Amino acid sequence: MALELHGRPERRPGAPVVEPRPAATLVVLRPGARGLEVLLTRRASNLRFGADMWVFPGGRVDATDADHRVTAVRETAEESGVAVEPDDLVPLTRWVTPPGLPSRFDARFFGAVVAPGTEARIASPEVAAVAWVQPAAALAAHARGELPMWLPTFVTLQQLDGLGDDADLPGAFGDGGSAGAPEIVALDEGLRRVEQPWAAGIEGRTSTGWIVGRREWVIVDPADPTGETAEAIARAAVAAGARLAGVAVRDLRPERHAGGEMFAAGLGLPVVGGPGAAVAPYPITELADGERVPFGDVALVGRSWATTDESGRWPGTVSFEGPEGLVGS
Repeated sequence: MALELHGRPERRPGAPVVEPRPAATLVVLRPGARGLEVLLTRRASNLRFGADMWVFPGGRVDATDADHRVTAVRETAEESGVAVEPDDLVPLTRWVTPPGLPSRFDARFFGAVVAPGTEARIASPEVAAVAWVQPAAALAAHARGELPMWLPTFVTLQQLDGLGDDADLPGAFGDGGSAGAPEIVALDEGLRRVEQPWAAGIEGRTSTGWIVGRREWVIVDPADPTGETAEAIARAAVAAGARLAGVAVRDLRPERHAGGEMFAAGLGLPVVGGPGAAVAPYPITELADGERVPFGDVALVGRSWATTDESGRWPGTVSFEGPEGLVGS
């Protein structure tokens, strides 16, 4: 029997890496009395994997579908009874299942705003419950262990949590142009800067991460959930005669941890963060103030002066101090 990794079946050691299949997901929003609400569905308890996980409607792109939008609209109607027109969909993000898992998808996430009072219903045997929830409330319920979810759902809710009542999806996820290629720049012995495309899954957005280490590399702030940056780092490690030792995240804002599962589930690497970081839906170890990162060949010490960043919004805040000072400063 396959093991479970946060609701996902774990690939058996030595099993081949499967190619991801195209999929589409629809994030449906409606104005509510206390702000925007998002539609979540709970997967049935008898499903092969992901039983009882809370997700957005969506599914695999069929050969008969014209494009991802058609899939997103069809799956949403089939699962929740909510009807949306393909032309009303706004592109949000792209998520690719990590290569370490047996079932993989290259999923395009779209968003759509429906009228106030729009009702949803259980419309498929694969769905056990439907709910309209404010993003902040859903994240709080997840932190209490009441709404188990995967990383794409978690990060999307984080991204929606700042939207006003106007639901400016194009402004929040707006097209920044075509995604470029990852760029890795050596700055000093044991320190490299990584320019990551697809930051937090958004096409055209970039975010800076870091590689610390000489022959034992620690990836700091992985942002890209498509796997493109992870693959580039893996190739660079081989070329440098190094190996990937682990991941460190400075806080749980999407552009600093959305790519974490690529390394945690995809490669089985350990991940560390600051106090409160364990709410992330992948295995992560919290470091105390002054505690050393337990992997890598360049000493990194966590400095956890607060459990949230200066805005009070992102949990797990920590600074990583190396021989040359703070990483990312």
